[in-house]
Amino acid sequence: MSESRLSSQSRGVYIVRALIAGGVTDVVLAPGSRSAPLAVALSTSERLGLLRLHVRMDERSAGYLALGLAKGSRPARPVAVVTTSGTAAVNLHPAVVEASYGGVPLIALTADRPPRLRGVGAHQTINQVGLFASAIRAEFDLTAATSNADADADAVRAALAVATDVAHPGPVHLNIALDEPLVDPDFDLAAALGQPIPRSASTLAQPQMGEQLWDAIAQGETGLIVVGDVTGMDSAASAAAINEFAARTGWPVLTEPSAPQLLVGLQHGALLLGDQKFMADHHPETVVTVGRVGLHRSVMSLLRSVHRHIVVDPRPTGWYCDPFGTAKFKADALPARWPAEPAPTVWLDQWIRADADMSRQVEQVLSGRAPFAGPLVARKAVASLNAEDQFVIGPSWPMRHVGEAGGHIRAHCIANRGTSGIDGIISTTWGAALRHDGYTLALIGDLTSVYDRNGLLGAPGEEQPHLTYLVVDNDGGGIFHSLEQAAPQFAADFERVFGTPRGYGVAQLLATPGVSVTTVHDTAELHTTLVQCRAVNGVHIVVAQCEDRSVEADVVTTLRNLSVVSDLSTS
Repeated sequence: MSESRLSSQSRGVYIVRALIAGGVTDVVLAPGSRSAPLAVALSTSERLGLLRLHVRMDERSAGYLALGLAKGSRPARPVAVVTTSGTAAVNLHPAVVEASYGGVPLIALTADRPPRLRGVGAHQTINQVGLFASAIRAEFDLTAATSNADADADAVRAALAVATDVAHPGPVHLNIALDEPLVDPDFDLAAALGQPIPRSASTLAQPQMGEQLWDAIAQGETGLIVVGDVTGMDSAASAAAINEFAARTGWPVLTEPSAPQLLVGLQHGALLLGDQKFMADHHPETVVTVGRVGLHRSVMSLLRSVHRHIVVDPRPTGWYCDPFGTAKFKADALPARWPAEPAPTVWLDQWIRADADMSRQVEQVLSGRAPFAGPLVARKAVASLNAEDQFVIGPSWPMRHVGEAGGHIRAHCIANRGTSGIDGIISTTWGAALRHDGYTLALIGDLTSVYDRNGLLGAPGEEQPHLTYLVVDNDGGGIFHSLEQAAPQFAADFERVFGTPRGYGVAQLLATPGVSVTTVHDTAELHTTLVQCRAVNGVHIVVAQCEDRSVEADVVTTLRNLSVVSDLSTS
């Protein structure tokens, strides 16, 4: 094999072929000059039917679009995102961090200058090695000044293997030094890419069931199972395992909205944990947490005080969820062996009756002349969904409104719970919707929607998903009204530094060619508009013009102060 220098055009082909061979079916590209060898190889591959290419002008949105494409495949499949050099590469960092903490197999390919131009003040050249620091699982700096044809392909194969590691999936960085000439008009791309490419199915495998977990649970203890985000796992398999575990223990299951949709989950478990009278008689001896939890303060308070906390999560130390260091035992997965008979259901029945009473009270609060505010919008959004739909839930108050007031969710749910940031949700949703064969509804806040407006700017001619963004517009950051900074002592500065009102509707900010935008003012208009959006393919934005944020905070406080009838929980 010759050791002569490979052309950048040839290297682009080898890298793209290796991605395809490794099972990558979708690649997101943000245009640039230095990444030209990859761009032309990718566009040619799409014309040949080898992959699907998505183009975005904003690298931050491109990163989150790739994240959504990976999260929308079940189980998660690796997706690549390509940028040019310099600050273009830096703009991938937020999506890489979310992928890291969310366990999403994201492949970041950043074009770079050749080594001789690094550290000498060359134009548009920064130090891209180590750019994503501890947020990545591995980094490969592909300089290939003198290399054989397999060097780059080997690095791609290694990157895919690391990104899809069963115990700790996540993002990988491929930094690709490309020298001029970047492209060759005489190079036959179609011939180079059209040769047969053996493919492998690069998806996340499922961890083996933990055999020791059952032994760690003392018989006769009362317990609670709290299920959070399990991105990367097969949601149907996870749900089945959790249901079986719950049946064998006789323990109730509290699910965060982005958990696998379960048949046995409590609808208002977070509110029950906040009911001091109920918890005085029903404080569990053991809590088993599955995946990343932490949405509700009531759950966090329980983890601080519970006698035994057991974590079920395949990730290594420093990555699995044990925020207060209370875990007595950690298992990679739920057990495969069980006692002969399911546990008695007295404890479970008490929780189910209490949950039913809490559900009745929530319905009373949000019926009739209830304020048109976030909790009511969330409940109506959940009610509009069916089992074939996909539901993307934004961070901050929308996620908590769904968890506390949404009720039973029939759809498959997705959320960026790795770091729970408001950035990139428009793009993440778009990517997940492209993966979903059906209708997707996203519930997001007004600040979240504005933050990623560029995510609505799909390239002309690209496929649009069947997607509706439902934006709760309360003119600012509503969640701060329920936090400590809402105290009267901070009133003089609250609106400027926390509330951040715009003073005008968000609909005009989201106006985008090819996307319909509608504003609704009550539940009747909301219902009618959601029905219409479901009936028409394409991307829609529905802005729910809600009550003042302080009114919304009052509704949240009322819900969190509900208390179940005592004789329902102890009979």
